[in-house]
Amino acid sequence: MWKDRTASACPQIIPLGLAIAEVYLAGITPILSQERDSLQRFESCTVITTDQARLDCLKKLLPKASSDAAPADEGTTTWRLIRTPRPNGGGDAMAIMRTADTTRSDPDLAGLMIRCQEKPGMEVVLALVRPFPPRSKRDVVVNLGTTETILHAETSPAGTALVLPIDATAFTTGPFRELSRLSIKINDPEGDIRGATPLDGIGPAIASLSANCLSR
Repeated sequence: MWKDRTASACPQIIPLGLAIAEVYLAGITPILSQERDSLQRFESCTVITTDQARLDCLKKLLPKASSDAAPADEGTTTWRLIRTPRPNGGGDAMAIMRTADTTRSDPDLAGLMIRCQEKPGMEVVLALVRPFPPRSKRDVVVNLGTTETILHAETSPAGTALVLPIDATAFTTGPFRELSRLSIKINDPEGDIRGATPLDGIGPAIASLSANCLSR
């Protein structure tokens, strides 16, 4: 069973989730609104073999900002684009994050983060409030509806995230593409952590991140 959340705890957990993300990255700006066919166009961009052409294709997926856009309703959770300069110079570190659903999650789970890497592909991590020992191993059970799968994750050097052994494409063209939320259980000797993070809008969010990764 999911642990009950009190109304007073909810507004505290969302800022805390973003603060955990800022252990890696800072400077949060919202991902702009998605279009209905964004995921299909994103997938068509990813098969382009030329780097510059692929970058140009992905950049075209980024929606234009509108000064007339209405503010999001209070409590609405969105994907966030997180950017921070690297201390040693070079391109900014980039990631997207979404906070966990506080009504379905233990308070030790901050949310889901996908971030750029130096090598091809993007890294998928679970952001944690309760840290684990650095480089320690944890099994993460993912609920796929009628079945479950176990991912053998490794804790980040800072101990505040679990790096999942999957690529971000798992959410767009892979086994997780039909999920409306990522429901997980982290097996831990000090107490399992359960939670769920909404996945709606993840296709356009990954498309936006991909464009930013390539342009760093």
